[in-house]
Amino acid sequence: MSKIKEIGLIVEDNSDFESLSILIKRLTKKDNLKFRKAIGNGCGKLRRKALMYADNLAKKGCNMVIIVHDLDRNSYAELYNELSNKMLESSAKFNFVCIPVEEIEAWFLSDLGAIKTTFNLMRLPRISGAPETITSPKEKIGELVRSNSNNTKLYLNTKHNAKLSESISIERLISKCDSFRKLNDFVMQHRY
Repeated sequence: MSKIKEIGLIVEDNSDFESLSILIKRLTKKDNLKFRKAIGNGCGKLRRKALMYADNLAKKGCNMVIIVHDLDRNSYAELYNELSNKMLESSAKFNFVCIPVEEIEAWFLSDLGAIKTTFNLMRLPRISGAPETITSPKEKIGELVRSNSNNTKLYLNTKHNAKLSESISIERLISKCDSFRKLNDFVMQHRY
């Protein structure tokens, strides 16, 4: 099996890139992993240019390319098939399509203790349902932070997602979020 030299991440924004880099380093227990990014600045551009981004990352030395596209309100099957078909044509040796349901912020809802610790909240936040069933998880985190700090703290995904990625329980994330479990399985299969 080939060793991962460098991982290319095709993501919607820089916050997603930072979060995924941290989470993948934590999964592999390799702080020296190198990452390159292609930022789509939104879903439409990311979908249109996915193959071009993947090929550019492969040319720059990434032998693994992971595309991460929030499900939002799309059909999972249609989005997965569209992105998988594009990635099949990529020149990168290992490709993976990751679709967080509904968005990557749902992953952070898998560990409410990490949210409490990251924001130094007075109370442990509570949610009902599995993290990937929560509508508008980004807004939900904001609501939890405000209500459990008596409106003294604000959540900004661009500022706090990396911090949450550093403190979230990987075990909880794998057990509670199917999209992350699939990413974990793929990365761990090719980590050496």
